[in-house]
Amino acid sequence: MSNDDKMPIEERNVVVEPQDGITFKWVNFALGVAVYIMLFEGSFDCEFLLYLAIVVIIHELGHVVMGKTFGCVIREMQVFFFPFVSYKPNPVLNGSSWRDIKWSLGALPLGGVTLFSPSIQDKEAWQRLLISAGGVLFNIATFLLLYFTLPFLPAGCSDWLQPVMVLSLVLAVLNILPIYPLDGGAIVFALFEIITGRKPSPTFTRLCGWIGFILIILFFWVFPEWLNGILESVFRAIF
Repeated sequence: MSNDDKMPIEERNVVVEPQDGITFKWVNFALGVAVYIMLFEGSFDCEFLLYLAIVVIIHELGHVVMGKTFGCVIREMQVFFFPFVSYKPNPVLNGSSWRDIKWSLGALPLGGVTLFSPSIQDKEAWQRLLISAGGVLFNIATFLLLYFTLPFLPAGCSDWLQPVMVLSLVLAVLNILPIYPLDGGAIVFALFEIITGRKPSPTFTRLCGWIGFILIILFFWVFPEWLNGILESVFRAIF
């Protein structure tokens, strides 16, 4: 997820003073774990979370790479929510701009976010579209690469990479849903501006953000069979 096309809280153009080195936020860790226990009833699968983290990293790197392609300053790349541990490299004179990025890990494994500073709203609509689509494109590229190469790899390697392939497709499908603040919703807004020449109003965007948040809750926790039906249809079509 890219920050300008996500939940309203992520649209704030707040510049935070960088802190070099490793930092911990134990309050975030406690909150993330508490929410995790509440949502998933304490079930814990370390192997699955590792695979999910890998796929989310690939997804967020898509936003980072696309953002850098169009001259954006990346403030933070966050894997999972409620970030509790962060690493900010020590910038060096004439060093790589990648050293300006804070890398964070959260305690609630529900996705990730890329934060830009300042916001990307001053970018052209087609550029914002590609930045928003970057994560999905990276996940699809990962899926296609593994889909065509796994049959030629040793069994042990194939067994390890197959979950990455499947989760890459799942994450791409979920994020392409035309629900704001998911990437698909941000892509729809960018397409609207490209076609009409007008940006959606901030009030309309915030309203769509809250409606989208409610829809996400319904899809994931109240009526998960809807989401399962979408995923099953995609997998039947491909496999």
